[in-house]
Amino acid sequence: MDDGLDALENQLKSGLQVDSSALGEHPRYSKFKNLSKAAELQAKRREDTLERQKNGRLDKIMKLRNLAFDDVTSDEDDEKCASKANSKPCNYQSSKQGKYADQLMLSEWLVDIPETLSVDWTMVMSPIGKRCLVVASRGLTTAYNKAGRQVGQFQSRLPGGNSRSKHQSYTIVDCIYSNQVYYLLDLLSWNSHDYAENPYDFRQFMLKSKLDEMPELGIPTAGFRNTFVPVPSCPCSSEQMTELMKTNISWRLDGLLFYHNSVVYEPGQSSLVGWLKPWMLPEILKVPIPKMYEMESNGQSSAQFIENYNQKHKHHSKIDRDMEED
Repeated sequence: MDDGLDALENQLKSGLQVDSSALGEHPRYSKFKNLSKAAELQAKRREDTLERQKNGRLDKIMKLRNLAFDDVTSDEDDEKCASKANSKPCNYQSSKQGKYADQLMLSEWLVDIPETLSVDWTMVMSPIGKRCLVVASRGLTTAYNKAGRQVGQFQSRLPGGNSRSKHQSYTIVDCIYSNQVYYLLDLLSWNSHDYAENPYDFRQFMLKSKLDEMPELGIPTAGFRNTFVPVPSCPCSSEQMTELMKTNISWRLDGLLFYHNSVVYEPGQSSLVGWLKPWMLPEILKVPIPKMYEMESNGQSSAQFIENYNQKHKHHSKIDRDMEED
């Protein structure tokens, strides 16, 4: 493992147009004394996260039912309203926007290559588009961006998302939106059954099963113009990743997400969700890619690209803080 990290460090030193809202905050390579240390910290955080999940000590538990029904407020909201009983009425619209903010699970750059990548991780192709949380309940389907702002509302075939749905039915999914298509990344709940605390591989199994049962979700009609479709994915063996990169897709590929198969769905940046640009795969993972992706680097190394990106977007990551505190 140390030899592999040293080789990676040398490759990056000799040297991801990021459009994707699948990205969270990412480490600044300019602040790393060496990539081996950064990789060590990222690996340690993965171990800590897995242990915390195994023991059930989650820092943030998503209240899916509260997210699904707009008129349900938290205890904190109720206390705030009570304290303002003699002043202005409560602004529930503001409260709603707050509760939908920062609910998406975000990725980190894949600084450390996990030793169990080939057996415990899944690679997912991510389209260029707008990342959003889609909530179907009370006969409407509403999309919210990372900041919790409503960016779309319509009728859909998702359970709870149209006028024919049962009143208490709700569905919540994590998507990337582009041209009236919602590309499904993850499943939080379906028809009032919650899956966020299940492992990623189980959530994906259930999502595939639901889509197989409802192929009409991917077919646009006059009443349901927005469609919901899966994205290609594969286990992270070298052979399967190589084959996946040859997939004929009708949309533009932004990057690759890497999910640990045991990660539960938690809001915020996760050390168990990685991210690489397509042209980084040969350099980082020794996975060959089609020529159409090779030119996207514009001659930059991975390290230089990430440094420039983070400086431009003023990103600060958990790994940055770990490096500063060490």
